[in-house]
Amino acid sequence: MSVIELGTRREVCWDEALFEHAENISVRMHKPEFRNTALTCDMPWEGNTCGYFSLIRDGSLLRLYYRGADMPLTYDGDSIAVPEDNGHYCYAESLDGKTFRRVPLHICDHHGSGTSPENNILMDEAFDNLTVFLDKNPACPKTERFKAVRGYCSPEYQALMLYTSADGIHFEKKGELLDDGAYDSMNVPFWDETRKLYYLYYRGIHRESGVGDGKWLDGDDSGKIIRDVRVRTSPDFQIWSEPRRIEFAPGQEDYQLYTNQVQPYYRAPHVFLGMPTRYTERLTDIKNFPHLPDYRNRKILVKDDGRSGYAFTDCVLMTTRDGVNFRRTDEAFLTPGIENGCNWYYGNCYPALGMVETESDRPGHPREISIYAADNYRAMPVAFQRYAIRVDGFFSWHGDYSEGTVLTKPVTFEGENLEINFSTSCLGHVRIELCEEDGTPIPGYDSGKLFGDELERPVDFDAPLAALKGKPVRIRFTLKDAELYSFRFAPAYLI
Repeated sequence: MSVIELGTRREVCWDEALFEHAENISVRMHKPEFRNTALTCDMPWEGNTCGYFSLIRDGSLLRLYYRGADMPLTYDGDSIAVPEDNGHYCYAESLDGKTFRRVPLHICDHHGSGTSPENNILMDEAFDNLTVFLDKNPACPKTERFKAVRGYCSPEYQALMLYTSADGIHFEKKGELLDDGAYDSMNVPFWDETRKLYYLYYRGIHRESGVGDGKWLDGDDSGKIIRDVRVRTSPDFQIWSEPRRIEFAPGQEDYQLYTNQVQPYYRAPHVFLGMPTRYTERLTDIKNFPHLPDYRNRKILVKDDGRSGYAFTDCVLMTTRDGVNFRRTDEAFLTPGIENGCNWYYGNCYPALGMVETESDRPGHPREISIYAADNYRAMPVAFQRYAIRVDGFFSWHGDYSEGTVLTKPVTFEGENLEINFSTSCLGHVRIELCEEDGTPIPGYDSGKLFGDELERPVDFDAPLAALKGKPVRIRFTLKDAELYSFRFAPAYLI
């Protein structure tokens, strides 16, 4: 049997990849908690259809890129006119990740606002989407440190355009990058340091009939095709592998995914985490619509603008260790939430690309991960909302009160200290035993029953871990009313 080399990397307990045998253990998804509104998109060049947010950490600075767009509804009897102010790409910054401020750029005029406009517009073309990322490839030229991809999608032209920038503000159009997808969504590129490859996750289209090559075709009905996610890789951002549709578990429902938001998880970059927006058309359930928020607008949107009124969006999670085969939840990670008069619309729950550790608002509590999603879409100026989740806490191995066990596949490690991110009840525990390859416990390597709630709890053994470095072992985890989020065989502590 092959041995998994852990080295000193962190393993997140988000899937069953390490399981050789498990009893009464499940992989549990955890939902984020609302924290605050980080930015309200209420300037004249923004509006109620702002979206496609990209968040980048650049040293101590957090850079935020997003589409400024408005779809004001003007009533004419029982119809509406929809004059869109669409296409601006805007920029904001933050130092703490909790609130963002617009940065006046003096680049683009907006409807005659002057020669030195006090707005934060980067580009003022007819944009649907633009995704900005910080290229961390050591071979990347400084003049191309920031890259952006823009999707074009019309019956006449479907392609992905590349832009580059040295400062993250002034971008130069470089030309067409690829042309095999639909691209009318957020298309996500990044450099993967683990595999030394660029990845690109992007919008494709498929049909039950198998007709088509990933692009929109004339006459496609939005509700009768499947929007999917495709991936290509490249060593240099020039020569790309053949496209592949990402895959899920056999038999898992083939529903529509809008954005994908796939990114290496920053604390365990060999694992990618995606937060795709799930798209659902519910015209057949229209009897429920009078009881949803903002029914007057919704009824007219259904009549005049179709799916803007009868489609809905929420968010699920997916993870992968190979970049193609994903473990996807079908239970929602984020929903539009309690009905508040302006939600449950197509456009809710589009998560931003990117996440950042932020200080907790509760004294004495550890840092947490902030993630972001848009609210009020199509109803009011978009609110860029901040949510928080425990560090490593998107999933956990869960053992209930009756106790469960996991015996891992054979692994090797290089660290000299074991630390775990875990939580238990006062009666619960996590117990860790290091075993021979046949599952026999090795004397001196039983942690006993650990209890508490900590992000990096040292695990004490009677015998030194250094004696087992490089030797294939199995790990038996026993969990009783407990969650295990991650673990790591860390290098020797500095004293």
